[in-house]
Amino acid sequence: MARYMIQATTTSQAAAAVLQKPEDRTEAVRPVFEAFGASLEHYYVSLSENTIFVIADIPDEATLGAVTVGFFARAPWESFRAMPILTAAESVEVFKRAASMAYRPPGK
Repeated sequence: MARYMIQATTTSQAAAAVLQKPEDRTEAVRPVFEAFGASLEHYYVSLSENTIFVIADIPDEATLGAVTVGFFARAPWESFRAMPILTAAESVEVFKRAASMAYRPPGK
């Protein structure tokens, strides 16, 4: 599985709904990920930017697409994006592999 950070910016309508019924949305969102064979690790809220950050393990790109399109179609989001993320330890392997790449830049 790959780990992703999903970032969603909410609309003023979403903020108004939360004011009417304040709640921790983590447990409402977790089963959606689990239904797709993914797992929700963390659910964060940034009050200064009306943004939600979710860290999730997702099995493949098709599952990521289904989850993100499903959320974006059903919730009042202004923007929604998902970025693959690595732990620092995982990034070391990426840097090692990149360092061994044989590539000649143009003009060299």
